[in-house]
Order: sequence, then C-alpha cells, then structure tokens
Amino acid sequence: MSLSGRDGGGDGLKDEKEKMMRKTRLALWGVMALLCCVSPLRVHAFGKGEKSVGVMGGFATYNKGGYVDVNFQWEFAEHFRLSPDVGCVFQSHDKSAFMLDVDMQFPFRLVKGFGIYPLVGLTYNSWRVTQPDPDDSFTLNRVGGNFGLGFDLYFTRNLKMQVQGKYSWMKDTGGAFFGLGLSYVF
Repeated sequence: MSLSGRDGGGDGLKDEKEKMMRKTRLALWGVMALLCCVSPLRVHAFGKGEKSVGVMGGFATYNKGGYVDVNFQWEFAEHFRLSPDVGCVFQSHDKSAFMLDVDMQFPFRLVKGFGIYPLVGLTYNSWRVTQPDPDDSFTLNRVGGNFGLGFDLYFTRNLKMQVQGKYSWMKDTGGAFFGLGLSYVF
C-alpha cells in the first residue's frame, strides 16, 4: 500500500474520471450561470403552437458515457408538448447505441422565462456491445418507456436552454440520461 492510501490498482483511473466529471459539472453550471446573467428580461415562454428544434448532450448511465441527440418540440395544446428525438450514445465500456424517443412533455411556467416539465414517452434503443473478437460482438434492440423531469430557460424569444433528466426503462439496458440542450424556438 502506498502513502496515498491506494494500492495502485484501478483506483487511479477511477479518481481521474471522478475529477473529470466534477470539472464537467462545474463548467456546465458556470455556463448556465453566465447565460442567466445575460438573459433579457422580456422573453416568450410556453404557449400553444410553439415549436422548436434543438440539440442536447449529456451523460448516459448504462455505459457511463456521453450522448447527443437532435430534437423537435411542438406544443399542440396548452401544457401538452410532443418531443421526438433521435441520437447516439458514444462508445464507452465497449457499448454504444442508437436512440429514438417520442416523449410527451407537460410544460408549466413557473416564472417569466422559466418553466418545468414532467415527461413520459416511448423509446427504442439499439445497443452495440463490442468484444475483443469481432465475431463475439452483438446488438441488443430494446423498446421501453421514458419518464423524467426537465426545465426550460428562455434567453430570448427564439433561444431556450433545457436541463433534463429521464430514465429509460427497458429490459437489460435501462438507464438514466442527464442532458443540457439549446433549442431555436419558432
């Protein structure tokens, strides 16, 4: 055992990952705080007919890696928003995925320019598990359900940021997705 209290095993790599995650979280919080400071006071928030297109990126717990997706949102009635998205989970721990989600969000304005939305939906994930021998690699295709919570922060009439967390409940490949996104509102 070394003086640092570690036995020299895999703890060093784990500590590096934890430090990187802390730095990433700190950077995201810093960006959100900065954007809040420069946000104009007059913004449009929530309403029937609102549409947006955007990108979201974040962390997937199933493979402990990053993900990115492209989404479209349409609030077809007061407090009812349809949100389909398509994305990919980057390879980590020998797993990567293609994702297709259709979520129903229920947005509520808390204060001007800021709202909260619970969500439920359907998901399809195609996970590729890579093995050292390519003949042993395989794909898991799963259909399941999503549930979660998100926040909208409108910077201008046409720009909003989303912070979202959701759990995809599926056989063998269930996991949480935590993301930060930007969308153009029209």
